[in-house]
Amino acid sequence: MAAATLTSVDPGTLAHRLPAILTATADRLEQMTPQAAMSEQARHTEIQLSVWGHHGVYNDAVVGRDITGTLAAVRDVPLTGTRAEYAARLRTAVLAVTR
Repeated sequence: MAAATLTSVDPGTLAHRLPAILTATADRLEQMTPQAAMSEQARHTEIQLSVWGHHGVYNDAVVGRDITGTLAAVRDVPLTGTRAEYAARLRTAVLAVTR
């Protein structure tokens, strides 16, 4: 499995929400056609939905910043393989952050 590391996140903003958002994203990817090829669009969509779900709203300035920040944090997690494989890489990256 390719390395799964997250890009540094500003601890004053997204850092405390990131594990929950990425775990929700991994859950979504595993539930929605897990054998489909992973893509940039799938990553963006599932992260956006996970951020919305975490905040309970979708029209707040913090939500936009969290979507942008989460996408930036995962930019180095390889998009290769299936959605299920990408979800596993996200979970590995989350574990590294929460330890």
